[in-house]
Amino acid sequence: MERLKKILDTMEIDILNIEYCRVGKEWNYRNVNNPYSRIYLVTEGGGTVTHHDQTFDLQPGGLYLIPCFTHVTMHCPDSFAHYYIHFTTRIETGLDILSIFKCHYQASAHRRHISPALFDRLLELNPNRALFEYDARKPIYPRALDWAHRLDQKKTPANLLETNALLRLLLAEFFSDYDSPQTVNTMYGLTRFQQVLEYIRCHLQEPLTIRQLAEVAKLNPTYFSNLFSRYMGVSPIRYINKRRIEEAQKLLLSTDQTLYQIACEVGFSDEYYFSRVFKKIVGLAPDHYRRQEMHFHAM
Repeated sequence: MERLKKILDTMEIDILNIEYCRVGKEWNYRNVNNPYSRIYLVTEGGGTVTHHDQTFDLQPGGLYLIPCFTHVTMHCPDSFAHYYIHFTTRIETGLDILSIFKCHYQASAHRRHISPALFDRLLELNPNRALFEYDARKPIYPRALDWAHRLDQKKTPANLLETNALLRLLLAEFFSDYDSPQTVNTMYGLTRFQQVLEYIRCHLQEPLTIRQLAEVAKLNPTYFSNLFSRYMGVSPIRYINKRRIEEAQKLLLSTDQTLYQIACEVGFSDEYYFSRVFKKIVGLAPDHYRRQEMHFHAM
């Protein structure tokens, strides 16, 4: 538990965008998959979001979480008003914990004593973070990332502490009363295999084998593979590929590198194999993903 506490204490939560706004029928997107997470607080109207094989009705007073690297379809039949926050939650190994943790994806703001005042305070602490481009034909992720980093450099210690505390309070609502053996296992796995996850992060560009990782964990290769799969919910190889593809998604949105260059940078020597793995995990070929993200951005 002490090691888990250390991991969560050192988790970096960064806001990319935050705003209160109203959207209409144009808020209609299919198979969006972004490298950041979203939290919504709906105040008026309604719509739907579909992800993890569930459809969630957006209703006034509802809190909603859409984790990063998640396929999501969004629909608004008329209009609704909401606060939105785009953010990341990375730990020291470079993993965004919301890409692997299971939790609730909706909660009642009133029942959890979460009010619009909390979001208003976050807006006050983090001004000028609204989306600066609503034209769905233009990419926004690289500029949003760069702008957020510039604004963060100007924050005071008090601002950083309060923003971090309020975001952690919001995130805690989606884990409250959540009873999932896999989530408990994953939390343990993050501590049990912290050195392995760090080794993967530092050597993502290189060939990685079960034997190498087992040596880092000081375990027999077969036992290591079984133990990793049990606690992390995926096999070591699937975890490595997932991390490589997540990094590739970021590079596709934030650089002009060719597919071959990106494939090499994230550890694939074969561009065609990279494309096959990317499509299997993301649902789109990498070149289609890059074009789609340039044409679709949802609040």
